[in-house]
Amino acid sequence: MSKLLVVDDDLEIASLLCELLELEGFTVEVANNGIEALEKFDDSIDLVLLDIMMPEMNGLSVLSSLRSKFTVPVIFLTAKDSELDKINGLELGADDYILKPFNDRELIARINALLRRARWDTVGNESNEKPLQYTIDKLVVNTKQQSVYFDDKYIELTGTEFQVLLKLLENKGVTISRDTLSETVLGKEFIPLARSIDVHVSNLRKKLPPRSDGLPWIKTLRSKGYLFVVDQNDNLLQN
Repeated sequence: MSKLLVVDDDLEIASLLCELLELEGFTVEVANNGIEALEKFDDSIDLVLLDIMMPEMNGLSVLSSLRSKFTVPVIFLTAKDSELDKINGLELGADDYILKPFNDRELIARINALLRRARWDTVGNESNEKPLQYTIDKLVVNTKQQSVYFDDKYIELTGTEFQVLLKLLENKGVTISRDTLSETVLGKEFIPLARSIDVHVSNLRKKLPPRSDGLPWIKTLRSKGYLFVVDQNDNLLQN
């Protein structure tokens, strides 16, 4: 049974969320401000539903503090239909966001999608078709341990960032569209103005150290999508 932490200063919304999630079989902890959220968070929490606008400490500050130590999946709940807020949240490491008022079934679907990805290695081990490890240049990606190392140094990624990297690696040398990335990793249709998948790819680029062969890790092909570069021959795929 998964345990969720709901963080919202609106007592009515927090109570309704708690009731909804418990009916779905989740164990729920509730915090009504950012400071309380950090006090209640521990390793037993499987996912955080986090409001942005809160007194004392807002959701962005809470997320920044969590991401300094943990990779737990985080969904922003926000009434602010602001592009900047969404991008800031994703850049800080949020896995997804959903606007208030939200559809109950959509929220549950987003939660379950993130929890499945967080447990993906258990399911993935049942398949013998995919490799347990990818090695490109000095980058080593272990699919079983969900770990990433470069030159023996650990690179900390969020669960969503890891899944984006994995999907690109599974299609290395081949262009993968934004639609495909969004649907397979985020579990939702790609919306150009939302930019969610683009921000996750941008975060990956910032976290991956420069390759020793001088090539980029990921290329953007305008109107086509993204390409994980394997070697010089991949340059031909830009045309």
